Amino acid sequence: MTEIDDRLRDHYRAFQLKDDALREILETNRASRLSKASGKSWPMKGVGWAVAAMLVLSMSIGIHEYGTHTERTARTLNEAAMNHSTRFTLEFESDSIVEIDESMSQLQFAVALPPEFSDGFDVVGARYCTINGELAAHVKLIDRQTNKRVSLFMTRSVENLQTIKDTRERIDGVNVKLWNESGLFYALASRSPII
Repeated sequence: MTEIDDRLRDHYRAFQLKDDALREILETNRASRLSKASGKSWPMKGVGWAVAAMLVLSMSIGIHEYGTHTERTARTLNEAAMNHSTRFTLEFESDSIVEIDESMSQLQFAVALPPEFSDGFDVVGARYCTINGELAAHVKLIDRQTNKRVSLFMTRSVENLQTIKDTRERIDGVNVKLWNESGLFYALASRSPII
């Protein structure tokens, strides 16, 4: 079982029928049995149950997918904010993104700054990290305008990250932006309002 399955199970355990609703269901069931016993039965009753079952199944799948997507986005936002706030040691100290790309040989993509980062930021270095379970680069930058540090996370834009829409949110005092671009998934984190 996954954490999501456990959370869904716990969520629905909290729901209980009210006494009136339970009484109505029991009375309907009793009336249905009496109707069958007297030979008066609706011939399409099986179809009604099938339609109801399909409706419940469709709603369950939709709710699960929405919860999964929402939880994935929240988890990624929190992960970026936490990684930005934690003072991990840089594995690769360099002011050149090209040198960082050459050094980070375990990544299955080229480490490169998005076009909007070509001016206004100085590269400090990088380290390996994960974003939503994917091996990623955590590139540390300095914003020249504010002289504040900025974290840019990037990884391959795999299927579960492609579903995350462009998002901007403030998490524990850290501004975080998530987006997909040119086959990569990015997360930008900073305490300054550049996002």
